[in-house]
Amino acid sequence: MDTTDTPLVTVVISTRERSESVVKTVGAILLNDYPCFALRVVDQSENDFTETSLRPFLDNPHLRYRRTATKGLSTGLNLGISEAQSELIVITGDDCEVHKEWLRELVAAFAVDRRIGIVFGNVLPAPHDRRIGFIPAYVRDKEILARGISEKHWVGGTSACMGLRRSVWQGLGGFDQMLGVGAPLHSAEDTDLTIRALLSGYSVYETPRVTVIHHGFYQWEQCRILIHRYWYGTGAAFVKQLKCYRWSVAAVLLRLAWGWVFRKSRIAASLGNPPYRLLGAAAFVQGFAAGAITPIDRTTGHYISRRKDHEASP
Repeated sequence: MDTTDTPLVTVVISTRERSESVVKTVGAILLNDYPCFALRVVDQSENDFTETSLRPFLDNPHLRYRRTATKGLSTGLNLGISEAQSELIVITGDDCEVHKEWLRELVAAFAVDRRIGIVFGNVLPAPHDRRIGFIPAYVRDKEILARGISEKHWVGGTSACMGLRRSVWQGLGGFDQMLGVGAPLHSAEDTDLTIRALLSGYSVYETPRVTVIHHGFYQWEQCRILIHRYWYGTGAAFVKQLKCYRWSVAAVLLRLAWGWVFRKSRIAASLGNPPYRLLGAAAFVQGFAAGAITPIDRTTGHYISRRKDHEASP
């Protein structure tokens, strides 16, 4: 098989205290029919359950497992990507399941346009009882290519199903480790990287041909917590660019705000129809304010962290 058509791909998973679900994720990835891939699992768990659960896979030549005392999704992803030997990087969650053509579809997505730096796919909810709870999802029905920051409102995406070029990740200084689950600013590491990529001249492509199944089930009483975390991080991600004098982001923010008021985001739509717009707006303002008073390195475009337990860089 021509290796130019099958470039090496590295899959990166950052996991913490999800020994049961990550085993299913890893098992599905290792069944992929793409011939040239590596899998990096970065485990931030405080116990040995994940390492024990993954033990049957540790002899697989595709897999490299790393235990770390760091915290935060962005830090885990940065650690995994820093060890990758490939240009194409693929990310999914530790509670997701992929089909066997997943990597082929992601590689094909990058071939659509040479300027594509980031690819997002659909995140479909696994079967569940909606009377009890929900599974966050992200679903679009057609392809979209955003070529600049003025088109940011066309793309959203989530790191549960994401591809990126390692050179883009490195050029942008990696994920901001103050953002993302487990970090002080809670979430939006994927949104932040998307904004910075578009500002730097890269395109962002979304396609429904690339999909994962999400098994991350939440009870309805947890919905408020999830919405607060998501919009808090989004507020912090946007104010950061204003602190870096990227004034073009202000116009994007106004356009997005209009959409948030009058229609749901794709992630919010997956949560049903509870009246959570005010909660999301309040969380956005809180995150915006928190980001406004958090120190930032204008050279890298990253928030400055004072925590040693999530230090990892490209």
